[in-house]
Amino acid sequence: MGWFEFDAGSIDDLYEKMVSYGAGSGQIIDKVLRSEGAEEIKKQIARLLPSSGRHWKGKAPAARSAMPGRFDQDNGELSVTIAARGKYHYLYFPDDGSNTRKHAGNKQFMLHGAEAAAPKVVEMCVGKLAEAFNN
Repeated sequence: MGWFEFDAGSIDDLYEKMVSYGAGSGQIIDKVLRSEGAEEIKKQIARLLPSSGRHWKGKAPAARSAMPGRFDQDNGELSVTIAARGKYHYLYFPDDGSNTRKHAGNKQFMLHGAEAAAPKVVEMCVGKLAEAFNN
């Protein structure tokens, strides 16, 4: 499983908004992360998934076309964990390559998808905090 954290230096604006808003800022950020923030992360991860282009009767859709609706989401305090489960649980193999014939792993699409979504998610959080602060 990959792990991704925001770089503290890149989210100074978010921190300033949290401090100025006060105690309720964590709840606002949680709401963003659990809804539109998580959807943005799922969308960016799904964009990076490969597609084989193979089709036959009874074949389940490729992960790329089935996602982001098939990701599981676990909500934590000021965090969200996105995981592929069920019939798409095999998607962790491209990150480590441990079960492939040539060990051609290390694709890191979960990490790269989270990194691609980070600026927009931070922007969403700052926007919601500013909106709540102005009301």
